[in-house]
Amino acid sequence: MSKEFHRLISLEEALAAVLAHRPRPSAATVPLTEALGRVLAVPAISQIEVPGFDRAAMDGYAVRALDTVEAREDRPIRVRLVGAVGMGQSPDVEVAAGCAAEISTGGMMPKGADAVVMVEYAHELGDCVLVSRPAFSGENTISAGSDIGLFEPVLRAHTVLGPREIGVLAALGIEQVPVLNLDVAVASSGNELLSPGSPLKPARVYDINSYTVAASLRELGAAPRHLGIIPDQKDLFVKELRQAADNSDMVIVSGSTSAGRGDVLYEAIAELGQLLFHGINLKPGKPTVFGLIGETPVLGLPGYPTSALTVFRLLAAPAVMAALGQSKSSTVLRGRLGRPLRSESRRQMLAVALSRGTVHPVDKGSGSITTLARADGFLDIPPSREYLAEGEEVEVHMLAAAQEPDLVLAGESCPALDRAADSMPGLRLLSEGSRQGLKLVRQGVADVASVTSALPGLDTSGLVPLLAYQRDLGLIFRDRPEGRFVGWPKGSAMADLQEGVFRRLALTGSRQGTARSHGAAAAWVASGRADLAFGSRAAAGGLQFRAETGDRIELLSRSDRLGRACDLIAFLRSLRLPGVAVEPQMPE
Repeated sequence: MSKEFHRLISLEEALAAVLAHRPRPSAATVPLTEALGRVLAVPAISQIEVPGFDRAAMDGYAVRALDTVEAREDRPIRVRLVGAVGMGQSPDVEVAAGCAAEISTGGMMPKGADAVVMVEYAHELGDCVLVSRPAFSGENTISAGSDIGLFEPVLRAHTVLGPREIGVLAALGIEQVPVLNLDVAVASSGNELLSPGSPLKPARVYDINSYTVAASLRELGAAPRHLGIIPDQKDLFVKELRQAADNSDMVIVSGSTSAGRGDVLYEAIAELGQLLFHGINLKPGKPTVFGLIGETPVLGLPGYPTSALTVFRLLAAPAVMAALGQSKSSTVLRGRLGRPLRSESRRQMLAVALSRGTVHPVDKGSGSITTLARADGFLDIPPSREYLAEGEEVEVHMLAAAQEPDLVLAGESCPALDRAADSMPGLRLLSEGSRQGLKLVRQGVADVASVTSALPGLDTSGLVPLLAYQRDLGLIFRDRPEGRFVGWPKGSAMADLQEGVFRRLALTGSRQGTARSHGAAAAWVASGRADLAFGSRAAAGGLQFRAETGDRIELLSRSDRLGRACDLIAFLRSLRLPGVAVEPQMPE
């Protein structure tokens, strides 16, 4: 029997509790090669001058500036060449009055010289140099300590070490870097979980959350320690949790947080320490748990991947950043809704994609993996908002830095378009179906729509045809075209075509699941999870294929977006895929 949550608190109350008990980091030393993303524990103070010597800023000749005062293009002055100074060499020559030394960029200035005449304004003649332009003292040179002075503070404590900061530390000769070490134990809980790389078994799923949480912690500058999977067995759970709390600055566990029979995290926290809250009035994130074991904070995230990552961003990330002395950094971008939304009576964090200023919900439920993969960020919808209108301006709390695509194509899924996306990094595919693809192109969200001839009556007026191709569709199978099959989403063109073919062939069998792409349909068969699929010949690969029908895919665009699609059209015309026949070029 399930147990009810005692009290659902607000997100603000939950955040206040987590911040009040944020972890305390220690100091550690790591090699410079491993310092990327870590947080500097103490100020970096230079123990040397940079550069450590006067050096030449140009290729040319080191001279005494006073000797060149009367130099002119039509009346060059003559100085005696006394030697050369190479890179990385201490000069073995001295520049006396009336003398010069050849020098390379970065070379150490020889004693007596205070300027460099660029090679363009000097000409060697035997053992002399003719200088045709005067130089002033310090010209084309860099003085010792002009970049970084001795004992100068260069990087402040709590600086996040990126590539530039790593370069600065290298310039100071620092090989061992003092950093803040926030040791966070990360685990997932659930009897249904398997580690990636293990053979997938019936009723089991791969652990996702411990990897996304560990990666998120590393991104913030913490040091995650991966504990793996803890089974939902109370005695074992309590033992593992006690060890983790004793040896870490913070513990984050995903799963086993609800009020069901096998969810034991909150009971384990209460037994070992103090349970501070269990349940937030938030979607996703209701079953979140937080407490203390000794002085170690323990945060329990929901088991669903999108829920876990969302709650991590809302609660764990602020606590980790505060512990490491970082200010809250949440990128918020504005956009307009591509379609209306209905929310619930509680606060909701809705996963969305952001493309060309238009916001598209991608939430297929907290347990959806595609939600996690496709989401650029989330909307924070208050409980008072039950309806958001199409075109309404909203704020997107980004999960990562926005990457604006060069070209957006929306509409039907197809292996040919997948191949294009794999070869063109700037191409973003929105497999939304033909009708939605046309709508997004008209709104300016997408540049190109891919539509199928299998849906009669589509309104393509006002759009410019770019390219069309025929594709073979049929049965994909290993041994015989019968038995368990995988279907397509209800209402899609592919679902209608599959239903017609199966009815004509009197095919029966149990439906095993839903494929949203031709590659996925073939993968169901290749993996043995289905005996039969319906899809494109181009996706069949080494499986057997029997053509039963076909359709025509047409690419269309607005007239003001034609230039963006040139590379895509050229790629598709050069593409050779089985069962895909590109039609001759359309007349302009």
